[in-house]
Amino acid sequence: MRKVFASVAIITLLITVFLIYNHRQEPTRNDVIIIAKDWLPPIEEIYLVQKIDGEWLTIFRDAQTISVARLVQNLLGYWEMKDELEKTNTLATSDYPPLQDQFTYSASTKVGISSYYFGQIVNPTIKRIEVETQKGSFEDAIIISYEERRFFFAKSDGEIVMPLNIRGLSETGELIYSTIKPN
Repeated sequence: MRKVFASVAIITLLITVFLIYNHRQEPTRNDVIIIAKDWLPPIEEIYLVQKIDGEWLTIFRDAQTISVARLVQNLLGYWEMKDELEKTNTLATSDYPPLQDQFTYSASTKVGISSYYFGQIVNPTIKRIEVETQKGSFEDAIIISYEERRFFFAKSDGEIVMPLNIRGLSETGELIYSTIKPN
């Protein structure tokens, strides 16, 4: 009986140590590769894995798109790409290579939860991105740099405001480009 109790105690301890160890690990590029190993088209480049506004995000590229995804740990402590509805999914995807000379952009929404705005900034004079998240109300997007590439990301509560209004501004605040043409 003691051997059974000792075995159960040792197994419980080992499982506990394993779970604690896994849950303390930050995500890596290798985690993203493992998550997407069966995707078609395959991931060609991982730009970053970084904690932004309290959430782990990754930006990666395949042959046709650049995507941003949220990384969360499952019960065993392994990393997965999940949206806010806990479905395996990216948050937003933009064209690759960029089809514009200003910035690429996309927006997606999870009904009743959040909206995501994402893109790659191509024009080097654009230093700030504003996104209309409520009618007549703009919020600054987070600018994320990786080597010579720059991306923007914004998250807001609620549905996407249509028509989609994203503005690129200079360092002094001059409007360089807008997805909605001024009258």
